[in-house]
Amino acid sequence: MNPRDRYGRHLTHPGLPLILVATLYAAAQVVAVTTRIGLGWDESVYVSQVSPHVPTAFFSAPRARGITLLVAPIVGLTSSLTGLRLYMTVLSSAGLVVAYWPWTRLLRPVTVALAALLLTVLWVTQFYGNEVMPNVYVAYGAVAAVGWFAHTIRGTNRLAPVWLVLSLAFVALMRPGDAAWLVLPLLGAVAFAPRRRRIALAAVVAGPVAGSAQWIVEAYTRFGGPLQRLRASSRTEGGLGWHPEGVRMELHALNDRLLCRPCTGATWHVAPFAAWWPLMPALAAAGLVLAARGGRGRLVALPAVCGAVIGVSYLLLVGYAAPRFLIPAYALLAIPAAELVRGAATLGQGRWRLVTAGLVAVGLAVHAGGQQIVLGRMVRTQHKARQDYGVIAGELRGLGVRAPCTLAGEQAPVLAFYAGCRSMQIAGNDASTSVSGLLAQADVTRLAVVEHTNPRPRYTRGWHHYTFSTPTGRTWRVFLPPRPPAAPRS
Repeated sequence: MNPRDRYGRHLTHPGLPLILVATLYAAAQVVAVTTRIGLGWDESVYVSQVSPHVPTAFFSAPRARGITLLVAPIVGLTSSLTGLRLYMTVLSSAGLVVAYWPWTRLLRPVTVALAALLLTVLWVTQFYGNEVMPNVYVAYGAVAAVGWFAHTIRGTNRLAPVWLVLSLAFVALMRPGDAAWLVLPLLGAVAFAPRRRRIALAAVVAGPVAGSAQWIVEAYTRFGGPLQRLRASSRTEGGLGWHPEGVRMELHALNDRLLCRPCTGATWHVAPFAAWWPLMPALAAAGLVLAARGGRGRLVALPAVCGAVIGVSYLLLVGYAAPRFLIPAYALLAIPAAELVRGAATLGQGRWRLVTAGLVAVGLAVHAGGQQIVLGRMVRTQHKARQDYGVIAGELRGLGVRAPCTLAGEQAPVLAFYAGCRSMQIAGNDASTSVSGLLAQADVTRLAVVEHTNPRPRYTRGWHHYTFSTPTGRTWRVFLPPRPPAAPRS
């Protein structure tokens, strides 16, 4: 083979545009999100499970340990926040390539790259790219699984069933509930598959079972079984079930907060930078129509249906809102949406094509600019809020609360991570003990109760009371039990 031909083939590889998008995604995380933003509440819980530097936080029933396995290599080596953020940046950028890679052999490379771009341009995807949270990785596993499912049915890749099993197992390892919703439309697609049904069915069943094995074992060892764990998960989540107000809550939280819980007072107001969100289903549907005209209707319909099912499971069955919940739905719906974008950009001939391509480019630029504005606001807000955790930890150390120590009260899990303490809660989502069990800690460790908005707990009457303010203007109260008198020396 001529070396020039080999070189040219590499330059025109169908995965090259996707790799370029992933590189831009990595740069956006480092520049726009920064590597200095502190760990959030959920992140502190996940990291504490594998960190040798802090006590292990209580791990509630709804959580899964997949994300802790991803961060274990770096957390075991260093406690550096910058190192962790850079590691997650590389991981999420490489994951983007892995997720959409099977699609480069199913659709036009530019369409696949556009789908990845439509996902990563969203502020929520950029923000959570280097966060220790599972949602982005659920999205990656879901996109890869649907792509490898298509390869399996078509028989275009010998190893496709293996990759399908691994992709579904990965999703289940991250979040078993999301894997269950993803599997439903895939099982339906098996019924309509013209061939290779048995091997596809076996892969679709084997993947989630393998990925959920650890979750199931833990359900028996800690909760009494899978059903009991599911019930405990529902209670922790505030009661999973029919919540038709979920659409309104997600729209309310979209550009304003990372978590809306409780999400009372949510309105139907659509801010200018949120206009894309209610249009997303229509854009995906239009892309599906264009794909059908090009003979790709069945292929593009599968990610569209899978994305819709996962999205509906959060919009209608969860009683609170968080923008990150819908990242997997966005990742799947980005494929039909990319078909629309590519089709719109290639309408007409000659000058008219240049005009339509220009209009599409301007539209994407406006959308990306709006997302960057929202991202900047979110990063500033979270950076300041998480700096408070370090300030509070310093105040606690000044009061003599040092390891070994135990924290309870408002935001105790994340504050305990920063202070190097153990956290114990008697109520709320992370309830793990009783009042008597908490008070018993005062005999073996330095116990502190920290509150911000909650009233003073009754059991702290007679305790020392301290008040201080953080740079963000929030006032915190610390309650310390009186230390017993030192035993006289003999």
